[in-house]
Amino acid sequence: MYVNKGMSLSKIADELNKREILAPAIYLKIPTYMKKESANEKYLWLRTQIGKILKNEVYIGSVVGRKYKKVSHKIAKVRMTKKEEHIVIENMHEPIIDLDLWNKAQEKLKEKNVTRIRKYNHPLKGLVFCKECGSIATLRCRTEKRKSGKVWRADYFICSKRNSYTSLCRCKQIQANLIEEKIKENLQVELKNISYSKEELKEIFKKSQIDLKNKEKNLKQKLKKQEEDLDWTNRTLEEIYQDKIKKVITEEDFEMLYKKQNTGKNKLIKQMQEEKLELKQISEQLENVDIERINQKAKEVLQLDNITKEMYQRLIERVEFDKEKNIYITFRFSKCIDKEAKNLN
Repeated sequence: MYVNKGMSLSKIADELNKREILAPAIYLKIPTYMKKESANEKYLWLRTQIGKILKNEVYIGSVVGRKYKKVSHKIAKVRMTKKEEHIVIENMHEPIIDLDLWNKAQEKLKEKNVTRIRKYNHPLKGLVFCKECGSIATLRCRTEKRKSGKVWRADYFICSKRNSYTSLCRCKQIQANLIEEKIKENLQVELKNISYSKEELKEIFKKSQIDLKNKEKNLKQKLKKQEEDLDWTNRTLEEIYQDKIKKVITEEDFEMLYKKQNTGKNKLIKQMQEEKLELKQISEQLENVDIERINQKAKEVLQLDNITKEMYQRLIERVEFDKEKNIYITFRFSKCIDKEAKNLN
């Protein structure tokens, strides 16, 4: 399927599920997954399983050892080793895949180097759901470098169950910009008659100032605690170093412990730098009070020129899309209006 028919890992997983071929965990009768199966929770093929099978050298008669290594003789924790650390013994049993087909698959896997951003964000993330099964939608992002040198990018949402093949939901993916356009179109209808007086803006600003001061206070408390943690980590590093000099611990244990503590220290310093920058920005916002600037900002919000994640969260309860790519939006303020109407009735 992969080499001769050009099918993707996802398409292969889909095909195996359609044929009702048992997934590995059920075929091997692994207890954890057998419980799921007995509870009518269908355990299906995933594209990650297909990828592992395509790379597994056992199918060409080899045995691979040293895939894991013990972190320390003092603890049971292990870590995965790099491929170059593996011990491969060939021709240990009869292969079920011929070497020519195997090599073609490996070459294709190397060529299939699609650029994907795994740590990405979008203002609508967490607000979009599949109308067919009710599951939250997963955000995907694809990038492609064009001949001109420019990088093309597309964000889209797909049902999380469809994305992971944990169900047979047939809802197709939808481009994020289509949802954004629909939201703006609906919001503009709802907000076109809204306007703020200067007194109302002052009240809004007053509330935002209170929120900023609370955030400033919480950040200062967090930074104080982090400074204490940093001081403790520095003392721990010094103690580890002294233990090494006194030969209380071995060189191997020293390297492992020192590296672990130092990694935590660097992570903590980075977090503190980010929070100090945020604190500085909050201080500047608290100092620069300009009602005209606030008035201009309010106009920008109502024009929806540069809508942010926070704005979406304040305005929208949820967005749903179906297999026909119809979009359904539930606004937060619509619920408030309905509630007030019921109270009046």
